[in-house]
Amino acid sequence: MVPKESEIRALAAVVDRLAQRFPDHPRSFIEDVVAYEHGLFEDGRVRDYIPILVERAAKLRLASPAILNPQVGAVSAPGGSPVNA
Repeated sequence: MVPKESEIRALAAVVDRLAQRFPDHPRSFIEDVVAYEHGLFEDGRVRDYIPILVERAAKLRLASPAILNPQVGAVSAPGGSPVNA
């Protein structure tokens, strides 16, 4: 399912807010994390709350080094395995 334009704008705002909250992370990395989290909702039927859910999950992932892979730019799934965003 292709996200609507309003969802895409909302996700861009999520990246902006997270970039302000986590200035130590490169913006491109934050974009990768948001893209990864958004991908988990690819098959979601009700799209209205997806940006909120993506922001919450990305915020947790960025705040917790335990779920970020030590490789630069690599995001880990909750099980610890690297995921290509």
